[in-house]
Amino acid sequence: MVGVTHVETAPHECAGNLIFCDHGLSPYWAFGKLLVDRFDGESDEIETEVNGETWAVTTQGHRGGIAPRPQDDIGGDRLYEYRVHAEGRGERKANFHIRPRFPNMRKADDGSRIPSPFDHIAENEGINARFSGSNLEPHEYRVLLPKLVQALAREGAMLVNSDYFRGDVHEMSNITTYERYVRIRRSMSSKVVGAAGILQRLLQLCANERGSKFEYKVDNEEIVGKNHRAVLPKQDAKRLVSGHRYGKQIKHYHPKYVRESNESDPLYHPKIGVLLKKSLTGHAFDWDRRREVRREIDETLINLLYWADVPIRADQTTYVPDDHFEAREAERTVGLEADPTPQMEANQETLLVTTLRDLRDSGFEVLESLVEDGEHQHPQELAENTGWAISTIYRALEHLNGIVQNDGADVSFASRKFQQEIAGIVEQTEHQIENAADRAAKILNLNIRDAASSAWQLWCNKYAARLTDVPDDGKMTLRIDTVLSKLKSAPQPYVDDVLDEGLMAWRKQGRNPRELRKSIVKWYDSSGDLHEGTVAATLQ
Repeated sequence: MVGVTHVETAPHECAGNLIFCDHGLSPYWAFGKLLVDRFDGESDEIETEVNGETWAVTTQGHRGGIAPRPQDDIGGDRLYEYRVHAEGRGERKANFHIRPRFPNMRKADDGSRIPSPFDHIAENEGINARFSGSNLEPHEYRVLLPKLVQALAREGAMLVNSDYFRGDVHEMSNITTYERYVRIRRSMSSKVVGAAGILQRLLQLCANERGSKFEYKVDNEEIVGKNHRAVLPKQDAKRLVSGHRYGKQIKHYHPKYVRESNESDPLYHPKIGVLLKKSLTGHAFDWDRRREVRREIDETLINLLYWADVPIRADQTTYVPDDHFEAREAERTVGLEADPTPQMEANQETLLVTTLRDLRDSGFEVLESLVEDGEHQHPQELAENTGWAISTIYRALEHLNGIVQNDGADVSFASRKFQQEIAGIVEQTEHQIENAADRAAKILNLNIRDAASSAWQLWCNKYAARLTDVPDDGKMTLRIDTVLSKLKSAPQPYVDDVLDEGLMAWRKQGRNPRELRKSIVKWYDSSGDLHEGTVAATLQ
């Protein structure tokens, strides 16, 4: 995948529903028997080890709001529901709310019907384990539940089928809330929540768009940025990163009790998070699409930092590790997108283009050394790392003045924006370009900012293409403004080749090519005729 190295995000809030149907209601009845017969309805705290981590577990039962069926001999007018609470390392917490599910469920209060998917599927019994918690990856809730049930069974000296809560979850399973975050140094905070910060710029972007419902909520009670939330329903979220389809919330926040002075305390520094919520999208997120949901969160968060001019590499001068955020490099990178906000740094881009246009090999190798060997080098170190004479290095630094700075024989980039864009260029060229002229041509063709962006963004720029709509059914509309042809012999680009190239770029972005193949594509030929159809049909 094309994209610069960046910091790994960490999970925070997560909630959803795990639906089990393989054993009908048997796990529900078994758990109830365990709780009533062995714990008298409520357990003390029990310690158990799961994958090397110690968890403290408690459970309790209570009568819920669902009426029993005629065949349910429970000695009452309400079915029991069960709760399991577990606390692991640090602030790792998991909660499970176990409830029965079956067709034609009724409320215990008035007998009115409770709508349920079980009214419409082949399975006629099952269990809904509603999960919520913090600092766990979504799949960890799935792994944790059966292990906690078995720990309780051992403590209660009762045999419970080890397959319960362990089999495949039903396709109805979903995620309703999912947040990931990084923790940045407080000194970087103004880049996000300041008067010229990225959240204010997003507000400007959406304020001029018809139909926008962007909200910016501010709490500066004890410190500027104590709790800032930018709420983007899905129509606004689509404007930020091409192909995105989920509503989300962008958060900058300190803990409830703001730390005053101890900079060594991670909680002195704020979190930046992106939260996906069912209420902002209009529907829950399918459990089977959780990796896609994770990708959309990461793409939003990393691009937000990039647009804010916050360094995105895993560097502890920028990021602060805590019990759950490690400030390490991500194993899978996301693509960087062009800044969509009104205040794009055009002056820096112009300087970058004009400087690189006539740059010699020595200048390029100075930039590569600053990316690969690190900043704050002495000119003599640059000479040794590049193999150029010290006089040549000084001439290169003079030509690069404005992009790099030589402060008391300490050479570094003049801004984080320059550092990140040059890093993207260096990573993409992969040292395969023979000379400075060819490098400059490649860079200029990539249009500088896009050199550090995704393969998909580069393809869009090349053919003046854009996604104009991403409806709920996932059938996107792709508009290509470059004149194309259905004939290979024509001077215009051949539409099949263009779409094949687009699918390859989409795949490099880490996205499912089926999504793009089923989208509607609109393009014009040299006669001005509009062609419209699915990408898949066009390629046939």
